[in-house]
Amino acid sequence: MRKLAQNQYFYLLVLVLMLSGIRNAWSAFTIDDEKKVGKEIYEKLDQENYLSHDKKLNAYVSEIGGRILAHSNKASFPYTFTVFNSSAINAFATPGGYVYINKGLISVVETEAQLAGVMAHEIAHANSRHVASIIEKNKKLNIAMLAGIIAGALLGGGGDAAAAAAMFSVAGAATLSLKYQREHEEEADRLGIGYLAQAGYYPAAMVEFLKIMKQYEFLSKTIPSYFLTHPGTDDRIFYLESLLQTEYRRSGGSANIVGNIVRMQALITPDAGDLKKRRGQLTESLAKDPRNVDLLYALAVTEDQLGHTGEALENLKKALSLAPRDEDVLKSAGLIYLKAGDARQARFYLQKASAINPENDQTTLALGKAYFAEGDYAGALNYFLKLQHQTIEGEDINYHIAMSYGRLNQMADSHYYFGLYFKKENKTQSALFHFRKAQELTPAGTPKAAAIAAAMNELSPGKRSKPDSKPPARETAPK
Repeated sequence: MRKLAQNQYFYLLVLVLMLSGIRNAWSAFTIDDEKKVGKEIYEKLDQENYLSHDKKLNAYVSEIGGRILAHSNKASFPYTFTVFNSSAINAFATPGGYVYINKGLISVVETEAQLAGVMAHEIAHANSRHVASIIEKNKKLNIAMLAGIIAGALLGGGGDAAAAAAMFSVAGAATLSLKYQREHEEEADRLGIGYLAQAGYYPAAMVEFLKIMKQYEFLSKTIPSYFLTHPGTDDRIFYLESLLQTEYRRSGGSANIVGNIVRMQALITPDAGDLKKRRGQLTESLAKDPRNVDLLYALAVTEDQLGHTGEALENLKKALSLAPRDEDVLKSAGLIYLKAGDARQARFYLQKASAINPENDQTTLALGKAYFAEGDYAGALNYFLKLQHQTIEGEDINYHIAMSYGRLNQMADSHYYFGLYFKKENKTQSALFHFRKAQELTPAGTPKAAAIAAAMNELSPGKRSKPDSKPPARETAPK
């Protein structure tokens, strides 16, 4: 059964808020306060790699969020919608319009409308400034206690929240909570279902999602983390159903508007225990609709995750027979062949995918790896250098650039990029070793020499490494 709580990373929020420059007592939690706290939480989570950098997933939730915002009483701050790297089934709006949607939640919804319903509910919380109202009611609240209760809300309360408070000697913080009150939930449901319907989705999707959560609670004998921060589920279901029977009796609406929810779910690797379940569900759906390219693609990805390479490729080829220019299918075929050690076939499919969308970072990275595997190191470097300022989950492009330069016997550049790789890994001694080697091989007074010196200076005792304010000029591969 899916992991329903994943808490440890929220201790980071305590630290970032403790170090915040916001004043220590709140006469009123203003819009500017919300923006500052929300931004600091976001930046710390991003720095610690808890936010997904999957461009497709984030673009998908952002498009849904933007559609809902267009039909809401928008608050006085810009919104940021981000996919959170957690299998816990939850979503939460922190101060300042930052809405986080866990991968685990995206994986369990059955329609895009259900996901949109959750997001509409969170947008309603943010627009109504419910977190701010909770904070303002606690007149003696200071920045340390705020840190504790925000951590508690995201941790789901209980022992972990108490531990977060004790960790910073915050007396009484464990007894406070940012758990939404029943009146907050009612207002967020009333506004949210309106946003959902006006955005073109069928409003009953909000109730459907809550019933899915109830089913998970029954099957797992564990309270989903969504319920820990969003209480009163039965009351919410009754209230929403009353609205459906009165205000929205004649409302139609769509289950999918942006589209491709099945493909988005395929981008998320579920817990091991859920892979076979997903395969069974997709196989059953395909039996009813055997020419559905989205289902064939999703089943192929699932088979690949299960280690069934032959079955995965068979489903991808079926999909390509129906949609020969489908970028996702072509890219996936290339990735599977690359993983299987067939670089030639990998290049065949990846180049077709790149011709359709040359800006896809995953395709570009995979092409670089395919060229490298075939011994074309200059060709590989050409692709890797295109990504030197990009963030790709699970990859450090500096390593691949360093390896390519090394195979091309350009040792100054190889050492420099190995230095950048180890610097990012916080392996100071290894980074300094490579930077010194690069320095020995680089002519003095050149831009590269200055870049090496700057990187070494950041690693010198008493100085913490931080990202450059301005990235170096893009390099080009040797011909």
